[in-house]
Amino acid sequence: MSFEKSQLVQKEFDDFDRVFHLMGLAADEGQQKFMNKLIDQDSVRQFLIAYTYWRSDGLNFSKSLEWYVDPKAVDPVIKSTALPEDFRKTKFIKSEKGMYLHVYVPTDEGVLQLTLDLHKLNAYFWAGNPGTRAYFEVYDANGICLIYPDEKQIGKKRIKSWKQYPVKNNLVMSDYILMEVLLDEYKFKGTFENNRLFVNVLLMLTEDDVRDISNKTFLLGAIGIATMLFFMFLLDIQNRKAKRLRLKNLEYQKEDALLRFENLKRKVDPHFLFNALGSLQQLIGKDPAQAKVFVGKMAKVYRKFLSGDESGLATIREELALAEEYFFMQKIRFVDTLSPLKINVTPEVISLFIPKFSLQILIENAIKHNELSKEQPLSITIEEQEGRLVVRNTVLFKNPDMDAAGYGTKMIAHVYDFYQVQGFEIQHHDADFTVYLPFIHIDSR
Repeated sequence: MSFEKSQLVQKEFDDFDRVFHLMGLAADEGQQKFMNKLIDQDSVRQFLIAYTYWRSDGLNFSKSLEWYVDPKAVDPVIKSTALPEDFRKTKFIKSEKGMYLHVYVPTDEGVLQLTLDLHKLNAYFWAGNPGTRAYFEVYDANGICLIYPDEKQIGKKRIKSWKQYPVKNNLVMSDYILMEVLLDEYKFKGTFENNRLFVNVLLMLTEDDVRDISNKTFLLGAIGIATMLFFMFLLDIQNRKAKRLRLKNLEYQKEDALLRFENLKRKVDPHFLFNALGSLQQLIGKDPAQAKVFVGKMAKVYRKFLSGDESGLATIREELALAEEYFFMQKIRFVDTLSPLKINVTPEVISLFIPKFSLQILIENAIKHNELSKEQPLSITIEEQEGRLVVRNTVLFKNPDMDAAGYGTKMIAHVYDFYQVQGFEIQHHDADFTVYLPFIHIDSR
C-alpha cells in the first residue's frame, strides 16, 4: 500500500511535469497564448498563480515573458528581478499574504520559473480523499513542509530526523492521526527531484485485537473478507485514477509531438525559401527552361511544407515524391557534387506510413553535414529492408565532432514514440550514416 501510494503521488507530479515541459517549449518560441491555454485546460490552473520566462544569451538571463493569475492583487514577494543562481532547486517563499513555491524548468533557450500557491496546492491534493489507511507528506531540501494533510504544518521545519536514509519501514507515532504508522520515504523524479516524499500507512490491528480475533475464527473470516473487499475497492479506485492519468499523458505526448512538429516547420520554411530562391536566381540566366521546371518543383515542395495534418504522418508514396522533388532542387544547386538519388522500394509498402517530412529531413541533413566535391560526390540511397525504410548516405563530415542527427531526427523519434512503434534506429560508421524508419500500420490518418 505504501509503494502504491507513492506511485500515485509520483504520477500526479509527472502530470504536472508534462504541462511544465510543454509550457517551456512554448516559452522558447514566444507562444504565450499557447502557454495560457495549457494552464486553462489542466488541473494546474488550481494552484499555478504566476510564471516568468528568463531567456539566456549564453552568459546572462533576462526576463522575456511574465504572467500573473491576478495582476492587481499579486503578492510582491513572488516578483523576481533576477534569476537565482541555484535555480535547479525549488524555492520556498513566505509572506504575510501566503506561502509559495518557485519551480524552475530549464529549456533549450532559457529557464521557465513557475510560482505555485502552497495552500491551493494542498487543497488540490486533499480535496480528492487521498485514502483512509495512508497519507503522504512532502518537504523541500531544507526540511520545509510543502504538502501535509493538516495545513497548519505548511511552511514549518521538519522536527523529526532519522538515522537511516532513506527512511524504510519505521514504526512511528503520527503527529497527524496520533496513532502508530509505518513510515517510508521515496525519491521524487522530475522537476521535484530535490524534495522528499514520506508515506504513512496506518496499522489497523493492535496486539490486543489480534488476541481477541484469534479466539473468534468466524469473526476473523468476516474481517478477512471485508478487508479483501476493501483492498479491491481501493485498488479499483487507484486503477481508475491511473487510467485517467495515462490517457491524459497520451494527450500531452500528442501536444508535445505536434508542437515540436510545428516548430520544425517554422524553422524549415525561411531556410528552404532562401536557398531555393538563391538557386533559382543563378539558374534563370543559365538555363531558363530548367528554371521553369525548378519553379514547379519548388511550388510542390513548399505546398507540402504548408499542408496541415495533425497526425504527423504521411504515406511512403507521398514521402518518396517529396524526396525526389526536393533532391531535384538540391541537384540543380550542387550539380556534380551529388550522385543521383537511388530508390529501391516495392509497391506493396508505399501505402504504409512514416513520419511526415522524414525523408526530406534526412536528405537535407546529409547535404548540410558533409563536404561536397566532384571527386567524392555525396551518395544517398533509399531502400526497403525487413519492414523498415533504410536511408543511407556516404560520410565526409565538414566537422568530425558534428552530430549528424540533430533536431530533425529527434522530431522523427518523437513521432515514433507517440505511436509506440519500435525499430527507429540511427547507425554511424566510418563509411556511411544510416537511419532505419519502421513502417507505421494504421487504417487512416
